[in-house]
This record gives sequence, structure tokens and C-alpha cells, in this order.
Amino acid sequence: MKKTSFLLILPTAIFGAILLYIVFYNVAISFTNWSLLHPIPSFSGISSYANVIHSFYFPTSLIHSLELSGSAVIFGNILGIGIAGLLYFLSSNKARTFFLSIIILPLAISMAVNALIWLWLYNYNLGVNWLFLRLGLPYVPWLTSTSMMMPSIIIIAIWAYTGLPALFYLASFLGIDKSIIEAARLDGASSFKILRKILIPNSANGFIVSTALLFLFTFRIFSIPYILSGGPTNIFMQTLVVFSYYLFTTEFFAQASALSTIIILIATAIVIPYALYGIKRWIKK
Repeated sequence: MKKTSFLLILPTAIFGAILLYIVFYNVAISFTNWSLLHPIPSFSGISSYANVIHSFYFPTSLIHSLELSGSAVIFGNILGIGIAGLLYFLSSNKARTFFLSIIILPLAISMAVNALIWLWLYNYNLGVNWLFLRLGLPYVPWLTSTSMMMPSIIIIAIWAYTGLPALFYLASFLGIDKSIIEAARLDGASSFKILRKILIPNSANGFIVSTALLFLFTFRIFSIPYILSGGPTNIFMQTLVVFSYYLFTTEFFAQASALSTIIILIATAIVIPYALYGIKRWIKK
């Protein structure tokens, strides 16, 4: 039994060790001056962090990343609750499974593929604009107007990740005692009232998990802004991860490592306290 347990744990332990090595190596590099101009790295303290934070791209990239994650968390949870509610009240389990598989399909394919699909949909003369023209609505310059570039990325992120909260909320709803729902039905409560008064208040665990994962997944998005912008230097679509890639490709390795460390610290500072709150709440129950 002990040998079997060890063999089961071994792959996870190896993966964890490799991951920790990469993280610590990245942090170590961030305290050097390694770049194209300094091919032999030497210790430089926090100069790489200072250079990154005071760079032209950092403030805008940080705002874009937080804007993207914040929007995905807010609208993803709202849409996830609505979709989970609709699926919950379906009488057929087969229909529920079918529609749920469609909703989570964007999660099953690469974000690069999602970006390419929407790149076509955002075409000025095709896709969404073609539909708008048929409806008598004006064209929308999705990728040519600076004011629409980040909203275009946010729309894709919400579309791609909404299936995640929908899945967790549906699991929370299905875990609620059905006798409570049946009693509410006997009292004449509508489906919307049951959703609002019973299902949502009892789905706190779904909200906690969905919010944490939505933030983590969207905060590290790379493919969508990179593909839509056509490169890492478009300031109107640049996120922290894209900025980090730009630093690596221009061979500012120490600064790229510093920015990667900053990204990890920001994500950790936001998610860890939230996760601890969720665990504490779950233990109390």
C-alpha cells in the first residue's frame, strides 16, 4: 500500500520540484543584469525591477491586465449564474449535458484558436459587422479604434471563460437539497424567485472558486491580446504577460524575469487571501 501511494505521489512531486526550480531560477535571474548587452549576468540588486516599473509600458500593461481580469470576473460570474440557472431548470439531464458541453467548448480549445476565430468575427466587412449591416446598425471598428481594442479582448475572454463559472455554479445548485426547491414550488415560487432566493445564496463556494480561477486564467492571458494586436508592442492591447514576452524577445532577460516575478506576486497577493477565506468558510460548514 505504501509503495503504491508513493508511486501515485511521485509524478506530482517531480512536477512540483521542476516548477519550484523554474520559479526560483526566474527570481534569481531577476536580480542580475542579464541582457544582450550583458551576456554574462552579474548581481545588480533590484535594478531590473526598478527599470520595469519605471518603463513606459508597465503602467498601461498593468491597468489593461487588471481591467481584463476584473471584467472577466464580474461578467463571467453574472453570465455563469444565469447560464447555470437555465441549465438547472432543464427537466432533461441529456439536454443539460448537451448544452453544458457547448458552453464549455471554448475552454476545451486553445486560446489561440479562440483568438483566430474572433479575429475573423471582428473583420471590418465580415463576421459581426456583416450582421450589424443586415440589421441596419453601424459598423464597429473593433480592432482599428483605440477605444475598442481592450473591450474587444475582454469580450473574447468572457466568451472563452464563462463556461467555467457556469460549471461551478451548476454543481453548487445541484448540491442543494431538492426538498427545499420542492417546498418553494409548492408555495408558488417561480423559477426566477427560486434562483434568486435559494440557489444563489447557497452557492457561495461556487462563487469563491469561480472568482479565483477566472482571475488567474485571465490575468495570465497571452494568446488573445498577442494575436489580436499583431505583436507585443501595441500599447493599446498590451498586458503584463505580453510585455514580459516583449522583454524576452528583445533579450532583456533579467527585466523579463523581474516582470514575471511581479506578475506572480500580484496574482498571489490577490488570490491567496481570497482562497484562504474560502477554505475557512468551507471548514466552518
